[in-house]
Amino acid sequence: MDNWSPDYTEIYRERAERLERIRAEPGMLPGLKAYYKDNPVAFINDWGMTFDPRLAEVGQETTLPFILFPKQAEFIGWLLERWRGREDGLAEKSRDMGISWLCVAFAVWMWLFYDGVVIGFGSRKEEYVDDLNDPKSLFWKARAFVNLLPVEFRPAGWDAKRHAPFMALKNPENNSAIVGESGDNIGRGNRTSIYFKDESAFYERAESIDAALSQTSNCKIDVSTPNGNGNPFYRKRHGGKVKVFTFHWRDDPRKGPEWYAKQQNDLDAVVLAQEVDIDYNASTN
Repeated sequence: MDNWSPDYTEIYRERAERLERIRAEPGMLPGLKAYYKDNPVAFINDWGMTFDPRLAEVGQETTLPFILFPKQAEFIGWLLERWRGREDGLAEKSRDMGISWLCVAFAVWMWLFYDGVVIGFGSRKEEYVDDLNDPKSLFWKARAFVNLLPVEFRPAGWDAKRHAPFMALKNPENNSAIVGESGDNIGRGNRTSIYFKDESAFYERAESIDAALSQTSNCKIDVSTPNGNGNPFYRKRHGGKVKVFTFHWRDDPRKGPEWYAKQQNDLDAVVLAQEVDIDYNASTN
């Protein structure tokens, strides 16, 4: 774990060999898809791609295979339990843990392998949900994840221009959809199979959003870094009524004492405590 660093050359080779076998024996594809329908971690590890523009500065490719480290795989399993159990959940996190990509990857997996599901995403600002030209937005990530899959795993008839308009991804093969909302509109749309509330500790009218979503989805997932101890996210986290997943920076094998020392040097003490150490008492904002 301390030296976790995937060998991407080997991973690309394995994926190429796997894809060659599938194309040589197309009859194996239905069975493989049936396996992936119950195993989202395997699907992401086998075919998922992610994007990190910060790699360019050190001379590395910015688009790379999405290989889950153990805590990320655990989170995907946790999401699956919440969805199948028809129950809400809350994920508290340190900054920069890749959790947005994890939620997007899980959503695309559902969208691909289950007929007629609707996955919702909401955030406090529209540009965080969808900006066609900005990789920080959730739907930019979703479109990239789908477009980078081998054609065998994209929906039949998939056309990104037709099926991925603003704030939506439509699966032409099974009528599933991923939809987005922002600000006070969160929860005002159609019913969803699962709903991801991005950075929900920072919503201005969190109570009204929770009330709207209570009638929209049986599985609502709050995801956020802390924002003090005087908001609904904090009360929900400590209320004992929802399952909680904690994603601390120490769970990330890419980070260690040197990484933390740099955060201590670069960040304000309050920001460090709140966004890195998951300290709810670091701020009263």
